[in-house]
Amino acid sequence: MARLDSDFRGWYWWALVATSILVPFVAIAVVVLFASQGREYADQWASIFSFVVTALVASAAMIGWLRQRAKRRGDLGTLDVAEPGADTVTERAERLAVKVEQVWKSEELRRRLLDPEPLPVSWRTVGPPVSDHWRVIGGNELPIDLDGSLDDLYDTVHTKLPRTRLVVLGEPGAGKTSLVMRFVLACLSAREQAGPVPVILRLSTWTPSNQPIIGWIYARLVEDYDYNPAEPFPLNRLLLILDGLDEMPAPEREQALTQINAAFSARYPLVLTSRTAEYLATIDSQQADVLTAAAVIEIKPLDAAAIRVYLTLTTKPARLPEWSNVFAELAANPDSGLARGLSTPLALSLARAAYAERAANPDHLLTFTTRRDLEAHLLNELVPALYSGSASHRGRGLSGYPSRSGRSSAYEQPSLAWRPDAAHHWLSFLARHFGRRGISSPGLIDVVPPWIYGVILGLLSGLCAGMVFDVAAGPARGALLGTAMAMATFVYVFVQDRREPPPPRQIMSWTATSALFAFIFSLLTMGADLRADQGVIIALGAALWLHVTLSRGLIALQVGLLDIAVVHTAVTRPSVSPDTLTLAAFVTILAVSVLSASRLRLLLTRAMLAASGRLPWRVTTFLEDGYQRGVLRQVGDLYYFRHDLLRQQLTHKE
Repeated sequence: MARLDSDFRGWYWWALVATSILVPFVAIAVVVLFASQGREYADQWASIFSFVVTALVASAAMIGWLRQRAKRRGDLGTLDVAEPGADTVTERAERLAVKVEQVWKSEELRRRLLDPEPLPVSWRTVGPPVSDHWRVIGGNELPIDLDGSLDDLYDTVHTKLPRTRLVVLGEPGAGKTSLVMRFVLACLSAREQAGPVPVILRLSTWTPSNQPIIGWIYARLVEDYDYNPAEPFPLNRLLLILDGLDEMPAPEREQALTQINAAFSARYPLVLTSRTAEYLATIDSQQADVLTAAAVIEIKPLDAAAIRVYLTLTTKPARLPEWSNVFAELAANPDSGLARGLSTPLALSLARAAYAERAANPDHLLTFTTRRDLEAHLLNELVPALYSGSASHRGRGLSGYPSRSGRSSAYEQPSLAWRPDAAHHWLSFLARHFGRRGISSPGLIDVVPPWIYGVILGLLSGLCAGMVFDVAAGPARGALLGTAMAMATFVYVFVQDRREPPPPRQIMSWTATSALFAFIFSLLTMGADLRADQGVIIALGAALWLHVTLSRGLIALQVGLLDIAVVHTAVTRPSVSPDTLTLAAFVTILAVSVLSASRLRLLLTRAMLAASGRLPWRVTTFLEDGYQRGVLRQVGDLYYFRHDLLRQQLTHKE
């Protein structure tokens, strides 16, 4: 079982236990004091009790916030639970393997890696100083020949390398991710029950300076493969495939490689991918070394003959004469700018979408003399190619492209007729805002500055609180409480945890809170010499404490201020009806909870973005449609651009 030693973890649990024990004891002590001191001191003890509850509520809120922050960083790690048995681990490994296969089999289909046949991707062996010493890799000084092609990688790794330790290098768009995807599926196909589960993790989602690698790995298993975080899973049952070292900033690449070498021994199976230039720059730095005990391969560019064959097979036979000039140029000048520009799987797939499957004239490709210009042109043409024309996926392939077979797919569904220029504008906004991070609808909350949310939600919650307490305690106190609530909500927007409990847990917390309030109020007013309003104060304080505990401090700040307001109103206005006071309190809590919820913030964000034209109102539908068309790819609940080059192009183009 994987386990992290965190200073935070220990004192967090002690603080939580102390708080949970202290509150009931304080409540019991207050009740005893009420009974022993008499009614003449009730108001004083009620104020003291209110202060204690408020302090404890604030402490619970801070503890909850720190816990969520630590979980995001990975500092809590795996908690001190019993080591799972071998059968349990095997069962969890099987479930994870099934999920991994579902994710990457679907991605393989959408990328059409086998349609109509795989590209002849091949690679060459790269030895020291790019790789580790041959003696460290293989146990002697003899070089190991790892040269091969697409579906040879699994056999090459498992027959020629003593340990599954490999670095895959290549130029942008060379097919590194596609290669390791095929490798993962081959590993799963040949996997025995006790064998490791291969998982692809995107390194661009990791910030080494803020998050330990072990915590990040477990977080990605949850996010990308829907793994249950409550089920401990040993890391030695994983085959880690860390994709895209080059997608990290240069200083973080060095930290990442250093942490990887420190966290995993030379015997741990691990595959790393990167662009060639970025990897060479990283290992040449003073802070980082090569990946320990890892061999290195580099994907080779496709030659002119392979390019011609692929474009021939992906073009309708009736349109092949239109390619005669392009094919003639490839045959006559295999080292020309055209051949170099089409020498990567990415460029070939873009040319297929823009020219082989559209009525555009492929002779336009001959006007570009450099690889960079041709690549930029093909990236610019991708969005118009995918979003132009049809209003449905009928007759299209799994990525939204027309399939060569013309047969429909189980994945096909009606497609919205987004205008190409609008789709391009929206995708550019997503590229600029999310960068290399995963795209999701809830992630849009960060688009609007927090102070704007604070002002809007503060005004709404203050208005709600002021109106209900105006009825219960008069205009002056209603205005005072409304102002306090507005300020509290404004501040709380900056510190609240946006990952709210699921609806069933919220319903449970409200049900338990109401039940506890009714029980304590009945107990105190029937069995003690207390006024009804004093019973309301004690019962409400205990019930609010339970609600804060169950909701993990999501509305603790508002609850604390509300508790003070309720006590003040009850003590200074004993004529106020307990029923009216209780109703006002719970209406205010409910209003503030709803108004400060992330769902409302997301609704406000969507409205603002749709009104300004930066995104469509149906953001989730647009993302899913982009995935179906092949502009985006999906891992877990997050979407990423099909390739980082496309993201970069969209970032700088409108």
